[in-house]
Amino acid sequence: MGCYTREYSSDHLAQHPEQVVERMSILFTQAEWGVAADVQVQLADQGHAARDGYGGMRVSELAGNFNEPLNFGVECDGGQFEVLSNDSTGIMIETSQFRLTDDGCGGDGIYSTLGEENSSTTRYKLHKSNDVECRW
Repeated sequence: MGCYTREYSSDHLAQHPEQVVERMSILFTQAEWGVAADVQVQLADQGHAARDGYGGMRVSELAGNFNEPLNFGVECDGGQFEVLSNDSTGIMIETSQFRLTDDGCGGDGIYSTLGEENSSTTRYKLHKSNDVECRW
């Protein structure tokens, strides 16, 4: 449980031109049905986010843990991410497809993904943070 964040520097983004995340936070909370993961992302102006005209936009998604200890899935076939490692300093997640949107399942708004275009899987290292840092 708790908050994990990462803000990537312009140098890091320049070295990884396919990366679509400039800033990300994940707040894990206990829900009645399991563990919820509130994912907030500011898209970088590069990779498929730039190509699709979404660079700089803020998108989000709510994922749930449904009986898979380290997997968090999104309804409406929105994909999933897996927590590969978790220690006192942070977490490493991996995804091949994880939908991000500005209006939820089935809307007409922005749709993007955490996955990089030329990669079968994408990993993100996030740092353990105070819960307030996940509310931006």
